[in-house]
Amino acid sequence: MYLVSVKSLKPNDILGKAIVNEKGQVLLNKGVKLDEHYIHILDKYGYQFVYVEDDDTKDIIIEDEISDELKNKAIKTIKKVFDVVTPTKDDNVDDYKEIVKKIEKGEIKKKLADSPFIKSIESIAFDIVNSLADIKVLNGLSSLKRQDNFTYQHCLDVTILSVALANKLLYTKKKLIELAKGCLLHDIGRILINKSLYTQPRKLSSQEYELIKKHPQIGYLVLKDITQVGIIASHIAYQHHEQQDGLGYPRGLKGNNLLPTPDKSTEEGYIMPLAEIVSIANIYDALVSPRAYRSAYTPDQAFFIMKRLAGTQLNIEAFRVFSDIIPIYPIGTTVYILNGKYKNFIGVVSKVNQENLTRPTIRLLYNSSKRRTTPLEIDLVKNPLINIAGIII
Repeated sequence: MYLVSVKSLKPNDILGKAIVNEKGQVLLNKGVKLDEHYIHILDKYGYQFVYVEDDDTKDIIIEDEISDELKNKAIKTIKKVFDVVTPTKDDNVDDYKEIVKKIEKGEIKKKLADSPFIKSIESIAFDIVNSLADIKVLNGLSSLKRQDNFTYQHCLDVTILSVALANKLLYTKKKLIELAKGCLLHDIGRILINKSLYTQPRKLSSQEYELIKKHPQIGYLVLKDITQVGIIASHIAYQHHEQQDGLGYPRGLKGNNLLPTPDKSTEEGYIMPLAEIVSIANIYDALVSPRAYRSAYTPDQAFFIMKRLAGTQLNIEAFRVFSDIIPIYPIGTTVYILNGKYKNFIGVVSKVNQENLTRPTIRLLYNSSKRRTTPLEIDLVKNPLINIAGIII
């Protein structure tokens, strides 16, 4: 199977992975033969990518890091927790001070603390940590997100990425669970801000942008002092947009670019190590996911962007470790051959070399004239002069 844009789907294409909504309901099953109606529905409901498979790619399997059952359970729980604090249309406000007043009244926090769903977050965090315990390399692809459920899927994807990175840095299971809780809830502050600011494909006013930049602080105010959440998780929500150079938000905390290992202390005015980890996961998943105002970046484009940010916005040492667990060219992504005998051919990543994540095996599917060709595998480790670039087809 391989990832394609919904815009390029054709009737009779075969769905390679089931489409499941945030309620855990299967909308389209794996193996369904798509027709114009199905393609229109996928486009209408905001899906920008799907997996397809054919005779030449059916043996390319993309293994998810956690089971579909756990994934669906996590997304449903995140949604139900966030629904507890979601304002009604009549209660929606666009002013930060008014949002803080609502939180300080205590009703939102009480509803959240009393919710059975907030109590489920820890068990889900525990299950995710256990599922990732033995995984050395992640697949590097984000969930198939729609704009209206971006937040829930994003929180889960950031959790998986963050836990895998912290696991590589040898954090204890107890700390990994606290980290996972914080990641699952890290964007809860967005829910109290007018949804249209995130979903409209337009440039925001400076006032609107400043309000969005308050979502970590709003999230912290909602989560702090809730026993089931804890201090670490609430501070992950608070700090996930802080930067090494001190130009992040909401507090302008700084980093020192030292590896965020378990024994790294947090000095006053500095980002806590777990939040430095989450910042990397948060940016990666945001880049490789489609948004209302832009298409998704390919994973290699995301890495090149993050490489430029390493040392200023992102902890450079943590980014180096992140590069060891996420393939720049994940299985199932399409690539363009830039030079050599097969210049301008298009292929699919069929295998990842765990010893060198930048040099996968490519299965060529289209020739330089963009016509389907007899599949041919090229191991880039054995062909060091061939260069490739990610492409979305």
